Amino acid sequence: MMNARKLHADGRQYCRAVFVLAFAAVVQLAGCRPDEPLIDHASVFDKYDWWDSRDRDWYAARIPFVDTPDDSLDEVYYYRWEVVKTHLTYGSPSTGYLFTEFIDRPFWSGTYGGIACPLGHQLAEVRWLKDPRIIDDFARYWLDTPGARPRNYSNWYGSGIWQIHELWSDRDWAISMLPYVEKQIAGWYDEWYDADHGLFYRTGHDDGMEVNINARQASDDWRVEGYRPTLNSYLYGDLNAAASLSALAGDAAKAQSYTDKADALRSRVIEQLWDSTRAFFFHQWVADHPPGIKAKTLTYQTGPFAGNEHGRELIGYVPWQFNLPTDEQSSAWQFLMDTTYFMSTYGPTTTEQHDPQFYVSPRCCVWSGQSWPYATTQTLVAMANLLNNYDQDYVDGGDYYELIRAYTRTQYKNGRPYVAESANPFDGSWTGSDLPNHSEHYFHSGYVDLVLGGLLGIRPTAGDTLVLNPLVPADWRYFAVDGVRYHGRDLSFYWDADGSRYGRESGFVVIVDGKQVYRGDTIGRVAQPIEPAANSLSFERRDNLAVNNGELWPEVTTSYANPSNPSFYLHDGGIWYHQVPTNRWTTVGSPNSGDTVTVDFGVAQTVNEVRLYFIDDSVGEQSASERQTTVVMPPVSYRIEVRVDSPDESEAVWTSLVETRRTPSRPEGRRANTVEFRAVDARAVRVILEHAAGGATGLAELEVWTPAGTLLSKAQGRPSNLALNPAGDPFPRVSASFPEDDEGLGVLVDGSFGLTSYQANRWVPRGTPNAEDWIEIEFDGPKSVSRVDAYLWGNAPRYLNQVDTTVISPRSMHVRVRVGGEWRDVLNASSFPQSPRAMAVNVISFQAVEADAVRLYLEHDRPAVGGLTEVEVR
Repeated sequence: MMNARKLHADGRQYCRAVFVLAFAAVVQLAGCRPDEPLIDHASVFDKYDWWDSRDRDWYAARIPFVDTPDDSLDEVYYYRWEVVKTHLTYGSPSTGYLFTEFIDRPFWSGTYGGIACPLGHQLAEVRWLKDPRIIDDFARYWLDTPGARPRNYSNWYGSGIWQIHELWSDRDWAISMLPYVEKQIAGWYDEWYDADHGLFYRTGHDDGMEVNINARQASDDWRVEGYRPTLNSYLYGDLNAAASLSALAGDAAKAQSYTDKADALRSRVIEQLWDSTRAFFFHQWVADHPPGIKAKTLTYQTGPFAGNEHGRELIGYVPWQFNLPTDEQSSAWQFLMDTTYFMSTYGPTTTEQHDPQFYVSPRCCVWSGQSWPYATTQTLVAMANLLNNYDQDYVDGGDYYELIRAYTRTQYKNGRPYVAESANPFDGSWTGSDLPNHSEHYFHSGYVDLVLGGLLGIRPTAGDTLVLNPLVPADWRYFAVDGVRYHGRDLSFYWDADGSRYGRESGFVVIVDGKQVYRGDTIGRVAQPIEPAANSLSFERRDNLAVNNGELWPEVTTSYANPSNPSFYLHDGGIWYHQVPTNRWTTVGSPNSGDTVTVDFGVAQTVNEVRLYFIDDSVGEQSASERQTTVVMPPVSYRIEVRVDSPDESEAVWTSLVETRRTPSRPEGRRANTVEFRAVDARAVRVILEHAAGGATGLAELEVWTPAGTLLSKAQGRPSNLALNPAGDPFPRVSASFPEDDEGLGVLVDGSFGLTSYQANRWVPRGTPNAEDWIEIEFDGPKSVSRVDAYLWGNAPRYLNQVDTTVISPRSMHVRVRVGGEWRDVLNASSFPQSPRAMAVNVISFQAVEADAVRLYLEHDRPAVGGLTEVEVR
């Protein structure tokens, strides 16, 4: 048996000395940061050529910067901040910000794309973001937003909320979150608690582990229920969080009640899920399953592998993520760093490697051997807790660094930072878990929190305390953390053995609010009171009125749109600039020297800022699949006008804005181009673009913001899209030739678009006997119509570089209208593009006619069928 520490033997010794830092009075004094930061921000941005977002101002204002001797660790750290930014989504004015897991918002996600499975990891990462608005919105999204589905997957929401408080120490904010945490806990007890057994249960699938070694044993159902170390540990953490929040609110009785429940659950987990013979926590079966599996037994105690000595999965380390075990269970850690159990070059593996079911699957989602970032993150958090909170000698700081190095090594593809769903633990390949327009830059795990809170040693605690305990190698000559928001204070610290790295005093130095408050000759643990700043998570709320994710208003129209880059992308709340995964409106192919984008609010609204996020494909590297003939780049210039209607709405006047500031002064790509102006009550905003010579203009997003505290007006009337019906009103009504039952067809007129593989809002007539099918939009009376926009779905990518050939572009399309009860062909019809194109908007224009219904016909390219995700009629 070979241990990973022997594989990487390099004589490192790790420090665990303890120092006491006395500066409680110092941090209360007013002070200024030094003129120069510890880490030069510009040099960080200049060092890497892979940045998708070039918005240096956004990063500089919001993220802590780090500098270590490990170049790969630094690179992946900054890349993971880009992952955070890429998944930041503005859902609606009522919801604000949230984070997605998959970039394409698949059908199993909740409202606006949130998925509960990684929310604990996401809260841990996002708490380090120096933006209270984003943190607050995301924390409240799960229980405030209808359809968010906060318990669709197992998670540790309550612990995540408490972790935010530990870092920010805003008492009023934390108390305001107690009802949210209590509601979530009550839901778990109502839905997934076995009161007779005293444990929570769940399927591996709903833990995010679709096919695992227990699911593979049961011959009757792969979605088998178990009392698992995961959900029970999560609830132990959530109950303790609720107890702490209750105590903060001054309710001692409630705090004690939650503590008692947590203690009882802890006892049951250790009694029922810990196997002292195998020294590990295991899944316990809820019910009997063939062949021979018995209820209330642990993995491999019964069933086809009864008596086997293995069966260990990384989920056995999850209890330490929440400090549930006692010191007596620490023996489980003897297996982690052993290369014959879990450790590998790109590991750890989800199941121990000599398990009889160990299997590295060629595709998602089999969790019997893969290197899984989700579980690796949990294991590293658990190990940091073990090293800080337990008395044991199975692992040390050197093991933590070796494991995070392996995790870092995993997060590359073709020499550039990258993360997808899972990797091969032996060669690091993402193949099989890397679906285009779906898995890229996957936000299902953590890394920032592991670096800041684990390796570099910031151990956030509630109350008036700063704790630092770096787990870095003793042979590191330097490292620095610059600009952490801790308890509302600005925290930086560094280690510089001889003062040559940062040009300052040598040693281990801590700086709070610009004041040096501690210096030591060696690296060690620091623990001392620090007074929190008041209301550290407070902010002024403003609203982005341009976003629309399936509402009647606002309506965005453009003078031109490339069929594969339609206009819905520019106001869906997501901002990134890759060509794949797709998120862009472009004018590629436009005959115009300039084009316009118009946002109609449906009613006058008070606005004072516009932000434009221009595409720029002329910078950075693109793969062969991303390159196109016409380069999309920022426009030469742009100007903004507002529409101000007369009081009786009889006259609409477009006027130029009175700008107060424009940043930057000239259009730049891959960043916010912000125009601030005097607040105005505008019915609509129009952006007029002048294209660069030889190029096309593209936008990842357009935002229109209100001043803080603005009351929004309710839009009246209907937009120009006569088919739109997100509320499911009686009209407009949708029907189809197949299937004849119109149930579910409302997705075609709900204002939500899905031009990727796993988005659900689509109509696909699988099994139709017809060579041609139609979709009908019926109005509540005659309407003037002259155009149908058909968003065709098909040719969807699948895993392993495959394509779904059962749903492809139709051979042809045409439109008929109903006039006076008679169906007629439209006159002077033209199509753009000329031939139907899947995963694109296809516009059929024709002579205007008064009609009370419209039919769009698709001639299938047999044996395949055509599909649609949305239909618009104007």
